[in-house]
Amino acid sequence: MNKVGIIAGSGTLPVIAAKNAKDSGYEVYSVCFKNHTSGEIEKYSKFKYFSIGNFSGPIDFLKENGVRDVILLGTISHINIFRDLRPDMRAAKFLFNLKNKTPIEVLKSVSAELEEEGIKVVDSTLFLKELIAKKGLITGKASEEQIKQAEYGFKIAKKIADMDIGLAVAVKDYSVIAVEAIEGTDECIKRAGELLKGKNFILIKVSRTNQDFRFDLPVIGHKTVENAAKAGCNLIAVESLKTIIVDMDKTLEIAKRLDVSILGL
Repeated sequence: MNKVGIIAGSGTLPVIAAKNAKDSGYEVYSVCFKNHTSGEIEKYSKFKYFSIGNFSGPIDFLKENGVRDVILLGTISHINIFRDLRPDMRAAKFLFNLKNKTPIEVLKSVSAELEEEGIKVVDSTLFLKELIAKKGLITGKASEEQIKQAEYGFKIAKKIADMDIGLAVAVKDYSVIAVEAIEGTDECIKRAGELLKGKNFILIKVSRTNQDFRFDLPVIGHKTVENAAKAGCNLIAVESLKTIIVDMDKTLEIAKRLDVSILGL
């Protein structure tokens, strides 16, 4: 039987991937993190829990079970890393030698560390293809003017993403209201809503120009939609073919109910 490992952060994506991999005939091994990984993943994989910052344990777990391909999925926010990190000796050495600590460079360095052990990090969308956003209007409606503003925001968001700052911006009347940084998309949405006091705005979420599909793909889900509606956002524009819509059916149903349109650019 084919084997695949999932290094699983929080959220439903690791669970969906584990289920889809198991349904496709894979034997799944999940590296889970205490207080982060959903227990649902236990239904679809062999698993073991570790503390954030434990490098040696997860590598040993994967190697002992003959896993040579792994997927990195889910989130462990950088704020939580700063708060919860308890590095083992290997992790401490890794962090000490790491000069560039931007999110994408950390992930690339983790990948290189795994590859030294014969473990290859593969495309994170391998078992999530049905959740990738299509091009065009996905749900709701968008006027020609809204699409123009979304396209304007898209160009700015791409520049922000390529600087490894964040993957989202909020725009109103061709003005950038908020930019996502280390705090994440939900806080970016909240900040835009507070500044605009509930007036309508557009959220644009993109990938990096040279996006590595092993790492940190743009993701939206029903919580994104709910937070957007609460803040006054009536259109979410995402980069088509490069953005994951988590729990697609549920997210689109909630978007329709809350009158939030979703557009693939």
